Amino acid sequence: MNKEEQFKKSPLKFYLLLFIISIPFWIIGSILDKGLPLPMNLPVSALMFICPLIAALILVYKEDKPFGILLLFKKVFNYKRIKQKIWYVPSFFLMPIIMLMSYGTMRLMRTPISNTHFPFLMIPIFFVMFFISAVAEEAGWMGYAFEQTQDKGSALKNSIIMEI
Repeated sequence: MNKEEQFKKSPLKFYLLLFIISIPFWIIGSILDKGLPLPMNLPVSALMFICPLIAALILVYKEDKPFGILLLFKKVFNYKRIKQKIWYVPSFFLMPIIMLMSYGTMRLMRTPISNTHFPFLMIPIFFVMFFISAVAEEAGWMGYAFEQTQDKGSALKNSIIMEI
C-alpha cells in the first residue's frame, strides 16, 4: 500500500467526519430540555448511533463507490471472520451475566430494587432497535476505523485510541 492509498483510508478522516456529524445531536440535546419523546426516556444523543455508519458510508462511497458500501455491510455480517468460535460465548452471555451479578450484589447489600415494569411483549421490538443500532455503530467503528488501524499497532493501543 503506497502513502497516497494509506492517506486515502486515514482513520483521522473518519474521526473528524464523525465529530462533525455528531454536533447537531449535541446542540439539539442541549436545547431541548425535556428531550424528544424517545422510548425509555432516552436522550437525544442516543440517536447518535447512526453517526459512525453515516461517516463510514460517506468515506467508503468517496473511496470505492457503491461496491465499497456493499463490502462494508458484508463485513458486518461476516461471521466467518471469527476464527475461534468460542468468542461467541462471551458475546452472547456477558451482558446477561453482568446483569445477574449486579442484581445479586444489590440483593446482598439489601439495596432497594425499583419495582420497574418491563413489558415482555416489547422484547422483539427492543431486539430490533438494539440490533439496528449495533450494526450502525459496528459498521463505522469496526468496519471502517479499526480496519485502518489494525496493522499499525497492537489491539490494546488501537482500542485505547478508539475510546479517546
